[in-house]
Amino acid sequence: VYDWLASQLVSRAPKRILDIGCGSGHGLVAMREVLGNDVRIVAVDENRACLDSARDTLHRQGVAAQVVHRMTVSQTPTGFNHVAGPLSFDADSACTLIESDICNDPFLTSALLDSGQFDAVTIWLTGVHMLRQFNVNVMENDINSDATHRLYVQNAAYELADAVLHPGGILQVGDRGQTPDTPLLEADLLQAHSHQASVTSLEVKSLAHCPYNEPGQRRTPMVFTPGSAGLIPDKLELAIISVVSEKPQ
Repeated sequence: VYDWLASQLVSRAPKRILDIGCGSGHGLVAMREVLGNDVRIVAVDENRACLDSARDTLHRQGVAAQVVHRMTVSQTPTGFNHVAGPLSFDADSACTLIESDICNDPFLTSALLDSGQFDAVTIWLTGVHMLRQFNVNVMENDINSDATHRLYVQNAAYELADAVLHPGGILQVGDRGQTPDTPLLEADLLQAHSHQASVTSLEVKSLAHCPYNEPGQRRTPMVFTPGSAGLIPDKLELAIISVVSEKPQ
């Protein structure tokens, strides 16, 4: 799956990538294997355990990874809040792993721009851990389902990509979903992403998909959510879907 998602970037030959939600780091390894070891990656995740796991995954592949732990947890009467501290990092590192909640981090965008613009931003297979529902920022935005949370994070990714990409740079959203194997389903999906991009300068350029079989054991199984047109297929056939948007030159 990760190799296929990375392969969708080959024609663009990005040399500097921002990855949102790096998880265990296997996607970062796939990027380097598919795009070349000279690619420079900055990856963010709000889950500290994921960052440490990603660092270990990269180290096993012989890749030095700098981890920036910079968020503290403050308890509130109704839940918790992640509080981000100031951010700086080595822009020349092969891979930098940054603790950040892109939906609630006042220092992230400026620190990324201080390090230089990016050729590509990726957000692959966004998931959510169970405690996320008690995050104050999540609750204040009336996010009450995994599907709504996925859109919440992806919307933030569109806006962040618009800020940090070079002109001509791309945002790639990789997701699980219903196979868009009819003109109506494909148009519905493109319309949904065009709506997400509409608050930015990004323009949706392409859609690709490959078959996907859900593993038997997953903490975040896929739940079908109709697109903006409300189309519901007769049979649920899963795919990994890559939607690429470009920042105008």
